[in-house]
Amino acid sequence: MTLLLAVAAGGPVAVAGPAVADAPGTATPVSCSPAEPATGLPARTPVGDWSENLGFDTAGDLWVARTYRNAVERYDRGGHLVVSVPVSSPGAVRLGPDGLMYVTYGNSPFAGLAGQGGVLRFDPAAAVPQPEVFVSGLGQANGAAFDAAGNLFVADTTADTVERIRPDGTLDTEWTERARNALAAKGSGADGIAAAGNILYVTLLESPTARIVALPIDDPARADVAVDLAPAPLTAPLLPDDLAVAADGLLYIATGSGQFVRADPVTHTSCTLLSGQPLTSVAVDPSDDHTFILGTEGGDVLKAHLR
Repeated sequence: MTLLLAVAAGGPVAVAGPAVADAPGTATPVSCSPAEPATGLPARTPVGDWSENLGFDTAGDLWVARTYRNAVERYDRGGHLVVSVPVSSPGAVRLGPDGLMYVTYGNSPFAGLAGQGGVLRFDPAAAVPQPEVFVSGLGQANGAAFDAAGNLFVADTTADTVERIRPDGTLDTEWTERARNALAAKGSGADGIAAAGNILYVTLLESPTARIVALPIDDPARADVAVDLAPAPLTAPLLPDDLAVAADGLLYIATGSGQFVRADPVTHTSCTLLSGQPLTSVAVDPSDDHTFILGTEGGDVLKAHLR
């Protein structure tokens, strides 16, 4: 698939050179190689087009959550804007096992404190998608991931937990409370989620060591540290945001400090593939598992290819 996207609004991308450096305090896996950035479409309005999260539908089209525009936008494989779906403060955009797109909403501290977060879903193939509420009453609903059984997991940032939502839309409150207790022992600021088998990988945005937690789905009380991107707390934190698990089993993490990071949850090591503008999210190109699509705070959607 020919994809998008990567110029900074009003000028060239800060990562235009293949800058590669170890994340502070971490070891670099031998397999880590620099990513090659591409150029493409810029944000229409810098910052106003903040690209909070990304997801692909079954047709291979890209959906981008534009938090400040209160919309989720669909781009075709040529990078053309096709559809805009109204969503209040959207967060994660995920393709469900039923072929529908699921979008977290209320991804703001104000909505979180008021319990106005939740999940919408709609048919991505519809000419005019009609979003319906799948679940409501959450806090600041941010990252999301499905497991193999069709359960949806949502990072509730204000509640500092991961919500488990059954396929019928009911909340598994007992599981969620166990996850809350387990995460509280590891840090705070649950933000991004990626699923791999029985494990949920959860980023802790507020962790001084930029922590990624491995949360077992069958027993969240056994949560463990997958990796600390900066084992020694930094003056300027890395701010791990969204992440993805690629076919190689490694974690690919977007950080608010502008690093695109690869981490190995087995060896607990990591390295920086690119450095540049603040990143929000990452998705694997479904037609090329060596290519990653990155969201940014400035609104650009970037493309990075691994050699």
